[in-house]
This record gives sequence, structure tokens and C-alpha cells, in this order.
Amino acid sequence: MKKALVRIALFVCILIAGAIAFFQITQKTVLEIIGKEVSEFYFKNKEKDSLYMKGLIYNGTYDDFSKVLAENPTITTLVMEEVLGSIDYEINLQVSKKLRSLNIDTYIPANGSVASGGTDLFLAGKHRNMEISSKLGVHSWKTTTTTEASDFLKDAKEHKRYLNYYKEMQIPEDFYWYILNISPADSIHWMTRKEIHKYQIATFSLDLKELLAIQKTLASDEFAGRGTESNEKSQDLIRNYFKERGLQSFTKDYNDPFIFKDLEAGKKRKGNNLIGYIKGKTHPDEYLVIGAHYDHLGIVNDTIFNGADDNASGTSALLILADYFSRNTPEHSIIFAAFDAEELGLWGSKHFVENPPVTLESIKMDFNFDMISRNPKDEIYVVGTHPFPQFKPVVDSLARH
Repeated sequence: MKKALVRIALFVCILIAGAIAFFQITQKTVLEIIGKEVSEFYFKNKEKDSLYMKGLIYNGTYDDFSKVLAENPTITTLVMEEVLGSIDYEINLQVSKKLRSLNIDTYIPANGSVASGGTDLFLAGKHRNMEISSKLGVHSWKTTTTTEASDFLKDAKEHKRYLNYYKEMQIPEDFYWYILNISPADSIHWMTRKEIHKYQIATFSLDLKELLAIQKTLASDEFAGRGTESNEKSQDLIRNYFKERGLQSFTKDYNDPFIFKDLEAGKKRKGNNLIGYIKGKTHPDEYLVIGAHYDHLGIVNDTIFNGADDNASGTSALLILADYFSRNTPEHSIIFAAFDAEELGLWGSKHFVENPPVTLESIKMDFNFDMISRNPKDEIYVVGTHPFPQFKPVVDSLARH
């Protein structure tokens, strides 16, 4: 009798397993018949640290994903080339939670497209990065009875699983209500860069084109060499950049004015540093300083000294880093300091040290960006490891990569 029961149980298990396998194959086959590409995973480099993905997420995706992860423990990044949705929300959640549990990053490459359920998977990345030319799409959802999500009251149970997921992924709750209102379930809204920034969805790669555009602007004749007391346009550019990225200010409009004595001219003059900061999430009371002087020689004997390298290069780097960290909250607080009157005797930085916005003891490190673009052999010069040898291994490690 026991043997018969065991045989029956085994037979039932085989039937169930077969039915599951048949359903998966059928779903995949049906999607392919109607011209929909199901998700697949593949590699493009021999190191196999970046796993590439494209296609719709379906009920076999979790098994496919788990298998490739088990066979390749070196994976650190999921590169989503074209993942335009999911036809199985529960499987999508399983894949997403597994990805987050393994601290894998997500990345949308240039011209990549991710939308709908693919966007939820993208949000599971420990760090989420995307190129400027890539696209991220969202839309609302509806029930099988065609009731739109926005028709339910805010405290309805139907919203809970989505809200819980975004909370688990540390995405602002406002993002969920935004997607319900921005696009109906049968459409897709492609998010703007401003929207992606607002909801802390992703970190764009540092944009070399934007960095060079800022440098070119600062070094143009229109900015007249950025001489101290004649560099208001530069100040406006920096101030607006800080404002647009939401940097906090210790003073009104980031201004930190000072008086100094121009030893060469033998008279007192006015300078103005621009100081903004971003609070850190782990060590908010410990600060790093990223500094660069924005002033240059101005106009001398009717000749504009544009200062593309000295120091429009460092200033543009400072602004691009402010942009980066405004979207990728740092562990420590960071002060972004654009110094004035450095060419006339390092007056801006002296004023900063003598009148710091926070205690000097709370400042743990300072990075100074000065003339960083003159590298004909593709070299970057880093100075400071002689007096501070403890930083040399860090610089050497970065240089190797």
C-alpha cells in the first residue's frame, strides 16, 4: 500500500513538474510567435563581470537568471540593453529581490531602453546608472477588470505591494504616485532627466560633453578671462548650477564675500567665493571639500586671458561632480567650493580656511582641482602624496585601472 502511495505521489509530482515546464515553454513560444522577444542573458567580455540582458521578463526569467548567476559568481553589473516590460509581475519581483540581495548594480547603456516592469528591475540595482542617451519608461497599471490604479483610494490594499517594493528599494514613495498620474496603463511615459533626478531613480555617467561645454563657456571671450571683480558671469553660472542641482547653502545664494589687499596694486579689493554642500547619508557631520578656483587673469593690455586650463578645467570638474553627487548621495557630506582671487595670492582659499563654514576638525579631506586638462600623453597629475604618503596606495590603485 505504501509503495502504491509513493508511486502515485511521484506520478503527481511528475505531472505537476511537466505542467509547469509545459506552461513555461508555451508562454515563451507564444511570445516568440507574436514577435515578442523573451528575456535572455549573455556576456560581451571575457571577465564576465557584466551580465547583459534584453527582452521581456516572463515566467522563466527567474530560473534563467538564477542559473547564470550560479555559474558566474563574478557578476557585478546587470546591463539592460532593451527590457521593455514584464508579463509576470511576481517573477519580476523575485528577480529584482534576488538582484538586490546580491548587491548587483544595474546599468542602461547608450541608446538602451528600459520600461514598465523593466524599470522596476532597474530600480533593484544597488547602484543605478544610465547614459544620457538611454531611455527609462513608466506607466500606471490596471486590474483585469480594467480599473486604473489611480481609481483606487490612496490607502487601498491594491497599492501596498508596489509601495512596499519601492520602500524596500529605497525609492521615494512619491515616485509611485507620480507614475500613476503621468501615464495610463496602456501607454508609456519616457522620463526626462529632471524627473529621473527628482525621484533619485538613477545616476547618469559623468558626461564628458557637458564637462567640456562648461569649460568652453567659462573660457570664452564672453566671460572676459574671469578676472576678480569682473567675473560676475562666472559667479552666476556657478550659482545657478548649484541651485538647479539642489545644493544647500551656508549663506544667501552660496555667496561668501571677502576683502583682501592686492599687494601688487597696493589696494583693498573684493572677492567672492561660492560655497554649496550636500549632506552625507552615513557621516553627515564629517566633510570632504572639493575645491577649484574659478578666477583667472581677466583682461590685460586689451588681451583676454581666457584660462581654459587655468582654471576653467578645474571649475567644470567641480560642477560635474556636484551634479553627480546631487543624484548619488555620498556617505560623507561634501562641500563644493569655487574660490575667487586665487591668481592674486590664494586669497579665496585663505579666506575659506580662516572663516570655515564648518569646524576645521570636521573636514576630513580636501581635493583641489587645478589645471587638470593639459595632458597630451593622456596623463593626469596627482600631487600631495609626498607629504601625505598614506594616499599613495589609493592613487596607485586608481592609476592601474
